[in-house]
Amino acid sequence: MPVTSNTIANQAIQLMGDNQPAVTGLAPNFDTSTAGIALQNLYFPCVRTVARQFGWDYARNTAILVPSGNVAPFPYLFEYLYPPNGIQVRQVMPQGIPDINNPLPINWAVGNVIVGGNQVKVIWTNLPAAQVVWTNMPSESTWDPLFQEAVVRLLASELSIALASRLDTSRELMSSGQAFEQVGEGRDS
Repeated sequence: MPVTSNTIANQAIQLMGDNQPAVTGLAPNFDTSTAGIALQNLYFPCVRTVARQFGWDYARNTAILVPSGNVAPFPYLFEYLYPPNGIQVRQVMPQGIPDINNPLPINWAVGNVIVGGNQVKVIWTNLPAAQVVWTNMPSESTWDPLFQEAVVRLLASELSIALASRLDTSRELMSSGQAFEQVGEGRDS
């Protein structure tokens, strides 16, 4: 049976205890129970927090950057749109690397500007036709087991406050979740 956001949410509810009923639906459209409403607000922020913590290898993706259409601010020459499901940019690099054993570092920065009347996140660099390596939001079925456990524990910690104002349970789950994150830091995934 594939792991889904519903699986993760119900594992967190079970870990939290307090006999909370299981939720139905998938993120962000969990049911309208008290836990479901809390999960609608907490699920994706918890996943992004854990994903950003250690740059998990399973969440690595590479793509060619899309120009924003704006003129880049000084000292940069190019402005690109941030990857749409990006959690964190790891590296900007040319599409072809002349010497893969001696890649030159590329200077880049993340900012925000108005594009088409909307404020969006962008990447500035001096590299034409750039590509990006970033951490994205892959489906739960591809998650590393340590990542899954860290998300479940952080989510249970947040839910324990949201549903029952149980600060003692939240503190315990938060510290155990951080332990799983730290174990994952040295992983080879």
